[in-house]
Amino acid sequence: MLSPALESDLTRLAGQALVRPADTLAELQTLEATLPAAEQQAAALQLARVRGLAEVCHGELTGLQRLLAAQRASAAAPARLRFDLARTLAIAYAHTGLHDDSLEWARHALDLARQAQDPQAQAEALLSCGVAISRGGDAEQGLALYAQALEGFEALGLPRMQLAVRNNMGINLKNLGRPAEALAQFEQALALAEAHGLHDSAALLRTNLAEPLAQLGRLNEARAVGEQAAAEHAGRSHPAGETTARIGLGLVLLECGEQERAAAQFERALALCAQTGDRLTLQRAHWQLSQLHKRAGRHQEALAHLEAAHEAERAQFNEDSDRRRRALQVQAELLAAQTDADQQRLRRLELERAHAELRSLHERLQAADREKTRLLARLAEESRTDALTGLPNRRQFDERLALEWPRSPGLQLALIDVDHFKQVNDRFGHALGDAVLQALAQPLREARADLALRLGGEEFGLLFLHGDRERALQACEALCERLRRQDWAALHPELRITVSIGLAGRAEMAAAPDLPAALYARADARLYAAKRAGRDRVVGSEPRP
Repeated sequence: MLSPALESDLTRLAGQALVRPADTLAELQTLEATLPAAEQQAAALQLARVRGLAEVCHGELTGLQRLLAAQRASAAAPARLRFDLARTLAIAYAHTGLHDDSLEWARHALDLARQAQDPQAQAEALLSCGVAISRGGDAEQGLALYAQALEGFEALGLPRMQLAVRNNMGINLKNLGRPAEALAQFEQALALAEAHGLHDSAALLRTNLAEPLAQLGRLNEARAVGEQAAAEHAGRSHPAGETTARIGLGLVLLECGEQERAAAQFERALALCAQTGDRLTLQRAHWQLSQLHKRAGRHQEALAHLEAAHEAERAQFNEDSDRRRRALQVQAELLAAQTDADQQRLRRLELERAHAELRSLHERLQAADREKTRLLARLAEESRTDALTGLPNRRQFDERLALEWPRSPGLQLALIDVDHFKQVNDRFGHALGDAVLQALAQPLREARADLALRLGGEEFGLLFLHGDRERALQACEALCERLRRQDWAALHPELRITVSIGLAGRAEMAAAPDLPAALYARADARLYAAKRAGRDRVVGSEPRP
């Protein structure tokens, strides 16, 4: 039995671990140093849960190993602790980007909550299921689960949890292109935060309010709430909230035609990103600044920001892939350790001729071996394949290009970018944007190239290993024409998708010191030339002066 003071500290630290993991780990170390040995032993699983979550959120995937070990050791623990461990694993897997595993643990937590007939635990588990399904790409089903969770929290009178669910519902509705409904959810969440003195939550919700207000044409309100949110976040010790608020305010100011003020907000966001390491926000800020400079005719500055945006996006993509790969590797290593322990026990039982348990352990070993094989195969696939489109990713492209360069003199590289893709996301929502990227995969596979791949974001590539430049150019032109004729109305009646393509060949690179990198740079420059020339075209040579 834990003391009320220790239970309170652990509850507070578990909530803090998601947003301030480094502080949480430091406080845990201090707390453990002051606990008597008997109390440390009694609280071992709870301490492991909080520490494991903080480690995962801090980028240390040993925390996932700690959580899985605690869950395996919890068979005789109280029902609420077993539920907390399962839900914490759902949160940890969501943080690593393994949404299928996150959903599996969230559903396990829901089963435990129903068995225990615990209404609050059931609502918390439904919230975790909604998060996992929403992040996996099904915003509509996520909304249905959030509505069930909200009903539970309202019945229990838990305002902090109610506003968290309404905030998530607002985000899903915004991504589905339903700004009026999103605004209603954010406003109800904000009213709860203000009524209960939850100031940090209120500032975050004001940040979220700005975008749907702007989409509904209420620009003065959007600007006022955006400025208030930025001011509330400014000067706090954790600048992540201010970074998001500055980006949101900058977008509203653009809609108001105040380009210089908008640029100042994006520049401030860039400076804050240097403290937070937030590459996604860094990419958004660079992208908006590139568009501002481009409209002003400052093409050199526009190109510099565009390149920085692409670099941030690629770095984030690689980091996310590595995090998922390392999480799968942790699972595989734990399974291997468990298998080794079972094998040692099997040897002892063979000597003792305990036939019944031998058969049971043998079956477990076979199942564990099959699961290990599945995890290792998934690990290999995850590291080389884009999860959204099923196309090879940048890692596989780099490997193939290095392999083929010395033996394929006719090699040609086409870099492809979806035209006005940001407008697709802004007008129709990110769910439709993802559907567009998925719909592009099949035409790319059929484009008569030796390798089609997704490099990240809305950027794709084609690699031609044989033939000549003319063959590659014809294949690229044919791809442009096919996408012009494709029935995009099946996704949305107002949708039209075209691409711009830059093409470069190995034969052009004879004097370059770093040949594959130079090939990529030349194709990228021609892609940018295609954009400048009006988009929906292929540029396969240097423009005439």
